[in-house]
Amino acid sequence: MRNSELHGECSLKAASGEQLPVRFCTVSELQTGPHLFFGDGDLDQFIGGLSLGQVIFLYGSQQCLTLSELLCLQVQLEPTRGGLNSKAIFIDGGNTFDPYFIAQYAAEKFPICIDQALDRILVSRAFTCHQLTSFITNILPKEVQERSAKLIIISDMIELYRDPDANQIESLDLFKITTNSLITTARLEKVIVLATSPHEKKSCSDPFLQAIKQRVDIVLRLEEGCGHKALLEKHPTRQEEEFTIKTTVPKVLEEFLIGD
Repeated sequence: MRNSELHGECSLKAASGEQLPVRFCTVSELQTGPHLFFGDGDLDQFIGGLSLGQVIFLYGSQQCLTLSELLCLQVQLEPTRGGLNSKAIFIDGGNTFDPYFIAQYAAEKFPICIDQALDRILVSRAFTCHQLTSFITNILPKEVQERSAKLIIISDMIELYRDPDANQIESLDLFKITTNSLITTARLEKVIVLATSPHEKKSCSDPFLQAIKQRVDIVLRLEEGCGHKALLEKHPTRQEEEFTIKTTVPKVLEEFLIGD
């Protein structure tokens, strides 16, 4: 028996005739491995942590932005503390990332090495849907490899594709291409992708919302108001359920959210 067969490997032929290696794994292997946690007990217990290769969509509330920014610091923790000891890439589609708030949280979470914590968050801004699509499809995979990042955040992802001056059909096609590329990057590079849409409300007929919900692994809708009520709308192993997020945020962030 060949050595490759002993390791569960075989090969497939591409259309060009090229041999493509395939690595089979057991179901137990898929369920193991490091997980990333938000740091909120109820949320983490219910979702079970985020696995490498997963794509998550949060929408419905400004709390989406808060959770995504705090996750950029959580991912830097050691695995024993719920992190992945990794950098984060934050693609800011809504021009909402504010380093001041991140610095406040970093000062509480990383009082000794705050500068290092901030240096491990890489931010890129996109101002049009074409810029966002180009970056995600052409540049992001290489950046993930070179930066050794295990977390990608796409902030306010849908809004850029709703340009009133653009053709909606073309914008929707671009949005699907972008979403599919994110999923491919997550799977191939074994990273976690988190897309947010804080201003998006529940709408069964919205084509953009339908497109991303159909493609991602986890969908979490957050509702405005006290208590940060959340609804898990989609999950590979858990049923739809409503619960409350109790994430403790820095005082400056809490005051900012209340002020809104």
